[in-house]
Formats: sequence, C-alpha cells, structure tokens
Amino acid sequence: MGWIIFGILAFIGLILFLFRKHLGAFFRFLVSKLFLINLILALGVAIALPYCSLNELNDYTNHGIKKEVPYLIGTHIDDLESKFEGTDLIYKIIDSTYSDDYASGTVIKQDPDPKQNYDSVKPGRRIYLTIVKEGGEYKEVPDLTGNSITSKEVAKIKLESRGFKVIFDTKPSKDDNVIDLQVKGKTVKPGTKLLKGTEITVIHGSGSNNQPVNLPSVKGLTVMEANHILSSANLILEVNYEPAALTEADSSNFVIYSQNPTPGSVPQGIVSSGSTVSVIAKKAEQIAPVTP
Repeated sequence: MGWIIFGILAFIGLILFLFRKHLGAFFRFLVSKLFLINLILALGVAIALPYCSLNELNDYTNHGIKKEVPYLIGTHIDDLESKFEGTDLIYKIIDSTYSDDYASGTVIKQDPDPKQNYDSVKPGRRIYLTIVKEGGEYKEVPDLTGNSITSKEVAKIKLESRGFKVIFDTKPSKDDNVIDLQVKGKTVKPGTKLLKGTEITVIHGSGSNNQPVNLPSVKGLTVMEANHILSSANLILEVNYEPAALTEADSSNFVIYSQNPTPGSVPQGIVSSGSTVSVIAKKAEQIAPVTP
C-alpha cells in the first residue's frame, strides 16, 4: 500500500516539475468563472443523472408493487376473465392435456402457483396455464380372453392401468379365469379403443367345479328360459339350433327339443357344477309340445 502512495506522489511531483512554468496560469484557471461554471454543471449532471435513472428504473420495474396471484386450478376457461378482472395480470394458455380428475376445459396447472411458489407478482405479469383437453383419451382393450389364461385379478390390474373402470360378473365354469369382457352388455374385442374411464364388465368363471347340483330338465322351454335356469344351477348351456338361428331375435323363438344329459340319464339326477348341458333347439311351430 505504501509503494502505491509513493508512486502516486512521485507521479504528481514529476508533472509539477515538467509544467512548472505554467503552474501560475493553471491556478488562475482554477479560480476563473468559466471553470467554476463548468464544475458546477458537471457536478449537477453527475448527481442528477443517477438519481433520475434510478427513479425511472423503479417506475419501469414497478419496484415495491405486487399483485396477488389468483389460484386457478379447477377453474373452467369460461370463468378466467372474471378471475383476472381488475388484477393487472394477464393469463396465457400454453398447453393442454388429458385428466380423469378434472372436466374438459378446466385449468389443471398454473405457473406461478400461489400454493407452490409465488403468491404475489408484479403488475402485468403473465400467468401460464395448462388446461384439460376437450374430449378424452382413448386406450386399447388388452387381449384377456385369447390363448392365454387370465385371472380376474390380473385382468383388473391390466384394465385399470389403462384408465378403465372394472366391475365383475360370473358365469358357471370349472375355474375363475376371464371368459369375456363387456361394455353395457356387449362383448368388447381385444384392440378396441375405448375412452378412458369406461366401465368394463369382466365376466369370469365361478370356479365352483365338482360340487354336486341337481340337473334340471329344460326340454320344452325357450332358449332364454333354459339359459336362466341352468346358469342359476352353475351349469353351462350349449345350444345347437335346427335350422341355425340367424339373429338373436330368431333364437328367442326357439324351444329346447332335446337335452343331454337329462336328469334320468345320470345317477340320482345329480351332476357336477360347471358341467356343460348340450341341447337341440327348434322353432316352436316345428315341434309338438314336449313333456319334460
């Protein structure tokens, strides 16, 4: 530090020595009116310029002025204008996505978020929003009834992982594996695209095999009646139509003509639950009344 001071003093001394003949004129200039006026002007500019710049910067950046950020999650886009009225804030929708928890057109994400980061910002700040897409997302139904054997537990996991809702129903069977997938009573083929959140009924076997049940006689009944009775007894109905039924409405006019096995063909009229009962069905007008 001492060397620096010594260097400065030596430099000043050298300047004074070199210009010693002009020192008198220099000092007279320092006390002249022209120099004093310029000095005062220079000091004024040096003080005023930073002061004005800082004030202008504060006004430009709204220093110390903050506006509360409205919480918009769950708000529909139709209601955004009323939320921003009088706030001096601006919103901008920058993205859209799917959601099972919010209705379409609803704000699902905002930045800044008063519950996560900033609860107040400067006036004129933009609030960036993500909304739920109009419509919905479609997912493919997996193959649960093909060559592979699928339990109802596995079916539930696979369907729910794709966003579907699952309910169960049973049919007589020797095991409890998946037999069919239905939506509103109609079979859904693997690969069908359904809206997320669709309710799919998983039809699975009762798994109650080898339990003895009484074999009912269904001869003379319609196919629908026979199916109801045998299903209640945990038995499986296999129908052969003569002639073949063309539509579901046609099959409702068919009556059971022959049954195998019959109650009289098995010991004590008892079979194992889950057994298949084969029948032949004909149109009612083609056969005479049959005595069960």
